[in-house]
Amino acid sequence: MTPKTLKSKVSLVYFSLIFIILMLGVISLWNLTRIGRAVNNIVITNYNSIQRLGHMSDALNSQGSILLTYLDTGNYDAALEQFDAQTTIFWENYHMEHATIIIPYEMELIEGIGSEYESFLTQAQAVFSAEGNADALTLYQTGTAPQAQRVTLNMDALVASNENALFARKEEAQQTVSRAWAVLAVFFLLAAVIGFFALKLYTDKLFRPIYEITQNLKAVRQGNLNRKSSVRSNDELGALCEEFNNMTQRLLEFERSTMGQLLSERNRTMAIVRSITEPLVILDGNQRVTLLNHSAEELFGLFTSDSAGQDFLSVIRRSRFHEPLSQILRDPGAYQEEVLCIGSSDDARYFNVTLTPLHYEGIDPGSVILVFYDITELKRLDTMRSDFIATISHEFKTPLTSIVFGADLLSDGSLGALNPAQGEVVTTLKEDGERLSRLVSDLLLLSRIESPNLIYQFVPCDLAGIIRSALPQFLPLAEQGGVSLAAQPEADLPLVLADPDKIKWVLNNLLSNAVKYTDPGGRILVRARLTGASVTCEVSDTGEGIPPAFLERIFDKYVQVSSYDLELRGSGLGLAVAKSIILAHNGRIWCESELHQGSSFYFTLPLSDKGVLHP
Repeated sequence: MTPKTLKSKVSLVYFSLIFIILMLGVISLWNLTRIGRAVNNIVITNYNSIQRLGHMSDALNSQGSILLTYLDTGNYDAALEQFDAQTTIFWENYHMEHATIIIPYEMELIEGIGSEYESFLTQAQAVFSAEGNADALTLYQTGTAPQAQRVTLNMDALVASNENALFARKEEAQQTVSRAWAVLAVFFLLAAVIGFFALKLYTDKLFRPIYEITQNLKAVRQGNLNRKSSVRSNDELGALCEEFNNMTQRLLEFERSTMGQLLSERNRTMAIVRSITEPLVILDGNQRVTLLNHSAEELFGLFTSDSAGQDFLSVIRRSRFHEPLSQILRDPGAYQEEVLCIGSSDDARYFNVTLTPLHYEGIDPGSVILVFYDITELKRLDTMRSDFIATISHEFKTPLTSIVFGADLLSDGSLGALNPAQGEVVTTLKEDGERLSRLVSDLLLLSRIESPNLIYQFVPCDLAGIIRSALPQFLPLAEQGGVSLAAQPEADLPLVLADPDKIKWVLNNLLSNAVKYTDPGGRILVRARLTGASVTCEVSDTGEGIPPAFLERIFDKYVQVSSYDLELRGSGLGLAVAKSIILAHNGRIWCESELHQGSSFYFTLPLSDKGVLHP
């Protein structure tokens, strides 16, 4: 009777395979039992027989030794007692061996051993009964010793017979194994052939409708709702195909309705989003993937069908983006923009990552959109520009030094006296040369800081000590300008992991700016305090302050605050260098300021695992 349901068809295949497996198991167990019996006969029967004959031979040899000892010492009672004990051992093993023998030839041998041993005992009794030592020795040499040799020969013959039986049974076991192997091989081959044709037959019959339904589903996903399934069957697959045809009919009717038009617009919008060239990821309030466009799928090696609804950080945990994106997604409630470097210096790729919160009706609260702008080419051009500026600056350094040195010689009269007009011109040349030299020095320093080959010497260090060492060189300048300068780091600050020379340079730059832009009577204060897993350093002043328009760009290259006098403006590179140094320490640097109220510059440094510096 042909099965009518899919379950019964699959069950028939499984039951057929189970029956074949049971048959193979029964045959295997039967052959293993036969092999076990053969091995048991080999190991137990013949081994025990040889062992008993060995005990009998040992007892006979011991009795010969006892007789020789008696002839030497003449101690009759002790010798007789020991002799009788070995006799008991011999007869015990003899009777056990006699009871197990069924082969006629071996029965003749064991009975011959018994009769020859009895004759040996008679000869031995004669030795014990002899009146003189000479007579006893003669009886031992002529009767007892030859008789013991005859017993030994019979036992050797029986041992040889057992060994021959052992090898014969070994051959029997090998033949049993060979037959079992052949039978199992035939049954395994037969099972494989039956299983192959059964699976092929049922696979074709079972999966042909599934293949057709799969192709129809793909067509429906592409928008072709006129596809119908032609499978006709009374099982579950037939019911599935019928329901599929009903579904496509209802979908076609739905697409023609107003809701269908809205859904079409939504799909068109989704198609537009997925066609955006920049990698784009939309996450819900729980940071689960809502949508990936094609570029994001290629960037992360994901598929929307596999990752939709999954935690974003979990699905990219093996990606090099995992760690930096974990930092960005810690605060998804605010707009963020971060430049990420992925890969080594040789094949590094740079991405400007923007995180934008989505606040629209109908969207899950906390949803965000991540866009990855590939700026690798721009970064390469920026590196080329920086290299070019570094090269030009290096070329300017030597002639500028000569110009400043020459202006010094002219201004101090070493090359002759100058009239007032000449002195004013030379002083102007000297000041402009020194300003240009500082600009070139800042450019060279920035090039070294931004170079990937720059080596930082990160060590556990005391930030309070660095602050105290940086202050003395600015105290005279502050006193000349009528400005008070003080440091107030917290007591028992933990050590930070930093390059002391680079951090001291940052402090020098911030203090230099503070002294430069603070009016007489003002105050400059340097503080340091523990904030979570880092130490925050603050350099605050009561100077002119920074206009709000410049606060976001103050750390960019070549930015100068236009409200300051030209004489006080720098190169616009000092804070850019400071930011590069702090970022290399995995820290943050920022500024808070109000016009005419002063400015406060902050930077953070991570804690070292060495604890607190103790005096």
